[in-house]
Amino acid sequence: MTQQQLADRAGIPRATLATVERDDANPSLAVVFKIAKALGMSIDELVESEQRHIQHFPAHAMRRVSSADEAYRAVTVSPPGAFHFTQTIFYLRAQGFYQGLPHPPGSEEYLHILRGEVELQVVGEHLLLKPGETAAFRGNVRHSYRNPGHEESWAVVTILEGNRKDNLD
Repeated sequence: MTQQQLADRAGIPRATLATVERDDANPSLAVVFKIAKALGMSIDELVESEQRHIQHFPAHAMRRVSSADEAYRAVTVSPPGAFHFTQTIFYLRAQGFYQGLPHPPGSEEYLHILRGEVELQVVGEHLLLKPGETAAFRGNVRHSYRNPGHEESWAVVTILEGNRKDNLD
């Protein structure tokens, strides 16, 4: 694409883009962001001199939490610092209960059961989920998880936070 086409797509003057290309400018973060967005890439992809295809996150870097009674244990498996996206694997002991925390308005939550059963309660509505099943609900409301079974349950929770059109009406 031409300089003018890229400048138009990025919403910046062509002269600004030209100085950035020639390395004659010290562009603001906003200009770099606009250029990256117009090219369909992240700022990191735009400015990294050596492109890495795989990012590694060692186990010790992953966030771990548990309830006070340790009936609920979880490890966040999404990359640390992921923007508006969290993915967690949780373990809920037999007969265990965990009160979920409401997320920002517009959040969506997806619960997928890997092993055992989990009773999901969202604002008074109950649903028993079995392995392989998934439930979707608004993440900004009261919700809880209960394991009614006699074995530990495993599940994956994906949370897409805020500023999203709520498609779960």
